[in-house]
Amino acid sequence: MEFSEKYRLEKRLGTQSKRKFGEIFLAIDNRSQEKVALKAVKTNLEDLTNAERLKAEASFTFDFDGLPKTLEFEETESNLFLVRKYVEGIPLDQYWGTLKRRHRSSFVIQLLENLLPIFEHLKQHEVVHCDIKPSNILIAKTGDSFKVHLLDFGLSIRTSENDENRKRKLLFPLGYAAPELLLNHLELVDQRADIFALGVLIWRLYAGNLPLVHPNPSVFTNLQLTHPLPEHSEISKKMYIILKGMAHKHQFKLPPNQMDRQEVQELLASAINERYDSLDEVIQAFKGIDKKRFWK
Repeated sequence: MEFSEKYRLEKRLGTQSKRKFGEIFLAIDNRSQEKVALKAVKTNLEDLTNAERLKAEASFTFDFDGLPKTLEFEETESNLFLVRKYVEGIPLDQYWGTLKRRHRSSFVIQLLENLLPIFEHLKQHEVVHCDIKPSNILIAKTGDSFKVHLLDFGLSIRTSENDENRKRKLLFPLGYAAPELLLNHLELVDQRADIFALGVLIWRLYAGNLPLVHPNPSVFTNLQLTHPLPEHSEISKKMYIILKGMAHKHQFKLPPNQMDRQEVQELLASAINERYDSLDEVIQAFKGIDKKRFWK
């Protein structure tokens, strides 16, 4: 059976106008009649970035609740198709918008507790996601509770790979990415890069926008590398301390590209060691705030 005959497209998923990386569809498997998520990208010989990213994503498949499972991967002369198990849910930022203010603190703890087994599974299998952001976290409501699904492993890294293999990686987007990713020191990357992104993500949920944003990419990059996570009126002092610890970074005084690479590596490594070591540590810190009633 031809690939085009195997699946019936139902509708596009996500906000396609904002997507830079292919298209995602809800489809029906004509053989089993089950719903699947089908992602498609065009093979452009002048720019193989998206194709390489989809191939990388297809290689990260899990048999674990909350993580994606690859069902099929097809390559033609003009397109690549990735078929994954479909999961219901809405993006984290959309779900956050439905929460009442008084419920936010308990939701943050529940979110982190739901992510904890996922993070532990990834660490056990030596995988760092490297692209934690609201659109890559789906919330599936089940009665009074909810489940979390972590999506899109196109930029992920296997820490068991040698340094040379890690250098194949793509450019990481500004906003949530840790400095070791932005500066391509991938030999330093471990799960603390994902904890960094989670700290920025929680900051962004409360503030309503990303920190240190600038329309000029060069200025934006400079802000990301030289400024700590700023305080915000919507974030309590106690919570801010935790978020800053999650997203701890070295504040470069000189442009890193004007510095010796070894010196940059040492400064980055020192800053990484100042972050929380595990998501469980972060959860305990947040629970400590909750007990003291320091939530906004």
